[in-house]
Amino acid sequence: MRKCASYVKSKYVYILHKLLPQTEKNQLYAFMGKYGLSHIPYPFILEYKKMPIPILWDEHLNLCFVNHNGKKLYFPYISKEYITQSYKMLLMEQHILSPHQYLEDTNRLKGKTILDIGAAEGIFTLNVIEIVDHVYLFECEEIWINALIATFAPWKEKVTIVTKYVSDINDEKNVTIDQFLEGKNKTNLFLKMDVEGYELAALKGAEKTIQEAKDIDFSICTYHKKVDSIQFKQFFEEHSIETEYSDGFVYHENDFRKAIIRRKY
Repeated sequence: MRKCASYVKSKYVYILHKLLPQTEKNQLYAFMGKYGLSHIPYPFILEYKKMPIPILWDEHLNLCFVNHNGKKLYFPYISKEYITQSYKMLLMEQHILSPHQYLEDTNRLKGKTILDIGAAEGIFTLNVIEIVDHVYLFECEEIWINALIATFAPWKEKVTIVTKYVSDINDEKNVTIDQFLEGKNKTNLFLKMDVEGYELAALKGAEKTIQEAKDIDFSICTYHKKVDSIQFKQFFEEHSIETEYSDGFVYHENDFRKAIIRRKY
């Protein structure tokens, strides 16, 4: 019902948008009224609608892959349609104009150790693998593991895959960042988090690291829960760290929300 209401509202705003206040959200509703509801309701996504995505098959690994900027990005095989749509969404999310783009300037990752928390297919790390020092890929969904191993085989000496949930507790299935980094170098860290609404628990499990680490940087999803953007900003303020949101909004659960919070420099 709520989705239906959002669809009706977007159509209404599209028809009457010239008579309504020209706010960013009204412009986004008008865009969706014309082109349909979208997680990233900005005109640049239209360039991906009919983009062909060649999907290739690795017969030795029994996995599909796409050629991503000259690198093989592997996927577990579900269907070609699934891989096509998933890859297009990844490209949209990391477009230079996207509110979901983790970083505008990836050069700030040079020489850093990345904790890619919620790695999934690993495209964020793949984009910067040559310039980073080491990467810990945290991914607990078994379906992604073989694909991640295949994608990062050329850089296996600098990639560690961790098959646990990142949380604020430590047990057989969960690990805190504080516990994981115990005894490890905590200099020049970068935290990327996209864990479907469990980001706050992951942050609480990283408080010691955030307090003690030198040159810590981060980019964290803030849209899975309505209160995330406010809670995360307050969390970092309590640790005397200045933050900023990415520009724009994503459309999630029938609501426009800030997508990413980053450290401000």
